[in-house]
Amino acid sequence: MSALLEVQNLTKTFGGVSAVDGCSFTVGEGTVTALIGPNGSGKTTVFNLVTGYLPADSGTVGFSGREVTGMSPIRLYQRGLSRTFQQARVFPELTVQENLVVAGGWSFRELFGRRVSRADRIRAGELLEEFRLDRVADLTAAELSWGQRKLLEFAALLMSDPRLVLLDEPTAGVNPVLIDTMESHIRARHAGGTTFLVVEHDMSFVMRLCDPVIVLDRGSPIATGTPEQVQSDPRVLDAYLGE
Repeated sequence: MSALLEVQNLTKTFGGVSAVDGCSFTVGEGTVTALIGPNGSGKTTVFNLVTGYLPADSGTVGFSGREVTGMSPIRLYQRGLSRTFQQARVFPELTVQENLVVAGGWSFRELFGRRVSRADRIRAGELLEEFRLDRVADLTAAELSWGQRKLLEFAALLMSDPRLVLLDEPTAGVNPVLIDTMESHIRARHAGGTTFLVVEHDMSFVMRLCDPVIVLDRGSPIATGTPEQVQSDPRVLDAYLGE
């Protein structure tokens, strides 16, 4: 299995406190890889470094065989690396359908000038139907529930047909029905060839969906393996029990 994402010795400090410390790991193409760890272990900071939202103090990020360290989020998005956030980032004043069209790369001028291609409108319609958001397509994103906004953010990033999707706490604050919905969409996209890296606190979600699992503690990996292996690793148990 070839590595789609390669993280080597990433380091990031804030005010003298090391948030990420010599962090190295790979994400194999075609996997659903989990990145877990106690609170404050550096998971979201790693996501921000990998996706260009924070500059690393040192270390490198490679994607699809090319170094992309320091590349802007929009360039990474164009290359096929996309992410979600703990707080879903959508355009609240736009309708659900318009959020998808904008995510497809169309400017606001093109959007409101009705120059968006028929193909992208069809693509947006397919995703709305797939995510069962078609019935709220004409509502603004601000009118959606928390869970629906998470689904909309996920659907929107799929407009670009990404190769690698980083999901930051996809089930946080989401009811059990929508958790099942989110899981089914991840499984369906994975079956279609999309690779995932998932930060998640819901361990039952991680253990039934992800393989391999990477465990962070104090900014660096302490264990990598199958869900069963990391669950029984003494280093992992110590990290969580000492939280």
